[in-house]
Amino acid sequence: MNRSAISTWTGTGADGTGTLSTDSGALTNTPFSSASRYEQHDKITGSNPEELLAAAYVGSFTMMLAERLAAAGHPAHSIRAEAQVNFIRASSSWRIPTVRLHCTAAVPGITGDQLFAIAHEVKQACPIAQALRPEVTMTASLA
Repeated sequence: MNRSAISTWTGTGADGTGTLSTDSGALTNTPFSSASRYEQHDKITGSNPEELLAAAYVGSFTMMLAERLAAAGHPAHSIRAEAQVNFIRASSSWRIPTVRLHCTAAVPGITGDQLFAIAHEVKQACPIAQALRPEVTMTASLA
């Protein structure tokens, strides 16, 4: 199974703009720019690769966590996860040293320790995490 996306870019790196589209149509000519990547304020519109990485990570994580909880006999009523991708400038290049993952789940009949143990396994086994291998820290709590 292959999944793909297309990016277009015009202009130089500093003042250019681009669009992102996916085969599924979930993203269709979604704008991104140097400003949406390197600056942080409310007037900037558009996405950026790091935000999309965070979305990919939590999407994969929550889906896999739901599957693992159900397999353990504890189907979740709901799961909410947030990923924060730490994007820093180190010398002359940018890098992603860490991802912070927080998960809250409503799971009947499970303890917080059990939730954390299963979530920790998922954090390690998640296909997106395996593909990238940043340091990922995590918290998990019952709703």
